[in-house]
Amino acid sequence: MSLLRTSLLALASDAAAADTLKVFVLAGQSNMEGQAEVSSIDKTSGEQLNGTLAYQLKDPRTAARFARTWDEETQDWKVLSDVKIWFNEVGSQVGEDGSVIPGVNGVDAAWGSLTVGYGVKSDKNRIGPEFGFGHGMNAALGDQKILIVKTAWGGKTLAGDFRPPSSTKGADQYCQGDCDPSIVGHFYNVMLEDVGKLMKPGVLAQMFPDTAGLEPEIAGFGWFQGWNDGCNLNQTAAYETNMVNLIKDLRDEWQKPNLPVSIAVSGFDGFYGEEATRSPPNCWSSGNKINCNCAGDRGCRRLDVILSQFAAADPTLHPELGGHVAAMETRGFWREAQYSPNHGQGYHFWHNAETYYEVGQAMATGMLQMMGASPTLI
Repeated sequence: MSLLRTSLLALASDAAAADTLKVFVLAGQSNMEGQAEVSSIDKTSGEQLNGTLAYQLKDPRTAARFARTWDEETQDWKVLSDVKIWFNEVGSQVGEDGSVIPGVNGVDAAWGSLTVGYGVKSDKNRIGPEFGFGHGMNAALGDQKILIVKTAWGGKTLAGDFRPPSSTKGADQYCQGDCDPSIVGHFYNVMLEDVGKLMKPGVLAQMFPDTAGLEPEIAGFGWFQGWNDGCNLNQTAAYETNMVNLIKDLRDEWQKPNLPVSIAVSGFDGFYGEEATRSPPNCWSSGNKINCNCAGDRGCRRLDVILSQFAAADPTLHPELGGHVAAMETRGFWREAQYSPNHGQGYHFWHNAETYYEVGQAMATGMLQMMGASPTLI
């Protein structure tokens, strides 16, 4: 290919990007809602609690890493004008049966330019993975305007609540008890309904006037979930199949056969060597999942969900997905309770802002890699 032709193609690609609003759908349960604390003061010392976002900004270990989140001029958390966000949740409204769109900001949902405050219930003192994801995508994509659509609800399963259509076809040996193998998950349907409403012509421009004239395009799907499925042996065993079906069905629904997908693996408890206690040793990889366990079960099913997420993204195991699926390691971001603002909710990563931020950054790195873009600036 000639240098002139290459240059013309690059210019055409840049022009197309300038006319497009890239939409990234982030979904999951309570940890995608976001439980990390922005600022919480120790009542005894009067200092920021370890693990809050404000603490990370001042901690010598992490200050340089988190400096990009703070605006020195306004002396407040940075607002990313090129990164828009819509979240189905605000206050006591969680959009369980679909949100009013465009609705009223702060009543039917929450939206705006990305900053802190788009965590659970759009609490101004909470962030979720969207915060790190948005900063990562912005650093890599520059002036490209993007929209994060966050559809997340606490306490939800992939096996039931987000059950994709392909998982309702044929027998499912793992779907028993309160799991009906013939029913598409209610929250799978609500996610599609909300995204569909947002993508209708002219809707986004009503909420984000500075995106008027840009053509919205679903550009990627991010997933951060796993706690509730890991509470049930059957749902844990079914996780890989359901994850693959979710990706396949969303690509079909959005008519994007190569839609980039970034899974932040659930990451609970960090690295603790449960693989070595598995009995029989190779039961998970050999398909004998329903009889697979770990001696003492210190979070064995938590590990199995992670292994299933990695397997779903493995192109040698699932060539039917055609690639463009990343599973990003997050266990290294686990912080123990003593270094976190909340000592009672390990299932919410102790509300640790460093953990949630790094999970979002990892998800952005995976997304960019699957898009063929450079994540080097993250």
